[in-house]
Amino acid sequence: MALKRRVSGVIPEELVEKVPSSFEIIGSRGGAVAIVEIPPELEEYKLAIAKAIMEMNKHVRAVLRKVGGRSGEYRLYNYEVLVEGPTEVIHKEHGYYIKVDPTKVFFSSRDQTDRLDVAKRVAEGERVLYLFAGVGPYAIAIAKFAKPKFIFAVELNPWGFKYMVENFKLNKVKNAVAIHGDVKIVAPLLKRKFDRVLLTLPLGAYQYLPAALECLERGGVVHFYHLGREEDPFKEAEDVAMRACPDCKILAKRIVRDYAPGVYKVRLDLCKP
Repeated sequence: MALKRRVSGVIPEELVEKVPSSFEIIGSRGGAVAIVEIPPELEEYKLAIAKAIMEMNKHVRAVLRKVGGRSGEYRLYNYEVLVEGPTEVIHKEHGYYIKVDPTKVFFSSRDQTDRLDVAKRVAEGERVLYLFAGVGPYAIAIAKFAKPKFIFAVELNPWGFKYMVENFKLNKVKNAVAIHGDVKIVAPLLKRKFDRVLLTLPLGAYQYLPAALECLERGGVVHFYHLGREEDPFKEAEDVAMRACPDCKILAKRIVRDYAPGVYKVRLDLCKP
């Protein structure tokens, strides 16, 4: 609502309701990048919206407009630069730091509550496998708030791997190993070696759920992420999970956040029998 108020008078009254009610900020007081979705009806006013975001957040140095959905080998968003500036930032959440450039590797600050929730479920001495790890935010949260034996974090994107290595150093994480590789190749090498597997990619992760389950010891847990529609957010995720593992028990289910209008990112915690 603050952004709508800020641009009222600049944008015609009949279009103000189209102005996004929220936007994402990645970074900290030392410098941040804002990411916003602007509908086509406001094309003429996109720079005015970007200027208003900068005025509302003095630490923002660049403004990006999200264009379309995630795509390509590394599942990245396409961005239009509305305000040019540095896009590599250090984001702070829950007392740890994440170095990232959202134009080169996917990262969402909106998942931070979920990261904390997962970390608090990890028991002392657990062996954790983190697939599609990106810049490693869940591994860092787990290392900070739990006492795992070790964490293996796998990422294909070379930029994601680079930032993950830097983030482990930045946060003095000693018990995590960054692996640059394809989950399709790495996961089969790690059968029955872990107590917990994170499958945090909501787009297409279901294809790797059987491989993730194979990496678990009996009684192990996989955190499976998927997309669900507003009318029944967990139905599709549950159907996929039960096809992959009919005997698995659903320990918990959680709406992580809004993903798109009428669509949620959801998480199922599955226990392998």
